[in-house]
Amino acid sequence: MTPEQFLFVAAIDAYKRVNHVPYPTWTQVLEVIRKLGYRKTAASTLNLANAEDWIEAPDTPAFVVTTDDTQAMPG
Repeated sequence: MTPEQFLFVAAIDAYKRVNHVPYPTWTQVLEVIRKLGYRKTAASTLNLANAEDWIEAPDTPAFVVTTDDTQAMPG
């Protein structure tokens, strides 16, 4: 396992533990990914007919809108 993979797995595990959710939703996974520092800074290489592509600045805040404002992440 690469260091990047290990960090991702550890972050997901921490999110599940703190929020008492055994299976995070995809939006919750995206929240964790953004809190790890990932941003959409390049055009997609996927051709998704039903989704508009965009890019954002590397220093864009990690704010992720979720349906449950009680969700937390350590750190």
